[in-house]
Amino acid sequence: MVADKTGVRVDGRKTRGSRDESLVEHVRRLVLEDIIQARIKPGTMLQLTDLSNLYGVSRTPVREAMTLLERQGLVTAIAYKGYLVKGIEPGDVHDVYLLRKVIESAATEIAATKITDERLAELRDARPSEVATMNLDHDEYSHDFHGTIVAASGSKRLLAVFEDIYNDVRRIQYAGIGNPRPDLIYQEHLAIVEALTDRDGPRARRLMEQHIDAIRVRALESWLDER
Repeated sequence: MVADKTGVRVDGRKTRGSRDESLVEHVRRLVLEDIIQARIKPGTMLQLTDLSNLYGVSRTPVREAMTLLERQGLVTAIAYKGYLVKGIEPGDVHDVYLLRKVIESAATEIAATKITDERLAELRDARPSEVATMNLDHDEYSHDFHGTIVAASGSKRLLAVFEDIYNDVRRIQYAGIGNPRPDLIYQEHLAIVEALTDRDGPRARRLMEQHIDAIRVRALESWLDER
């Protein structure tokens, strides 16, 4: 794939040289992006040789990248066959967002009393990519936003649970049923930051609950539209 002088390929994706990352991480990102953009569908069996040819790298970094994706719960290794891209069920959507709501709303209320001005400035200054649908850059922006707030609660246990749950959030998004509406997410994030800035824990908690509920509703609407 040809890239221009800015390090962006002709298909719009960044080259490895435009980011400070390992070859394994580069391949992992490419696979994720292809799943997000529905170039790779849930239920697809991925072969190392096919991926190696597709991305123009050897099998070793592909194998290591797929191992990372398996640890994240996004693919399942099938002996002698390859890696199966996991699907998703409606019940999973309900359960994942219910858990998010419980964990993140509690962490947000605690964070309102503990978050530093520096962290608030980072949240306020963060800008997602201007896209109409989810892509990998926006996914990372959203993860970092929520992760920063949970980390600000000071609870390592809450943060660990959040990271586990967010792997399932990604699985939903990568299954193509998230309909996350990045434009709406950004506005909802700004309202949460304002409440945190005001050190208003109950309001911050309520806004986080509303934000996660809105994401869940959009995900289920997208699921029903595809049936």
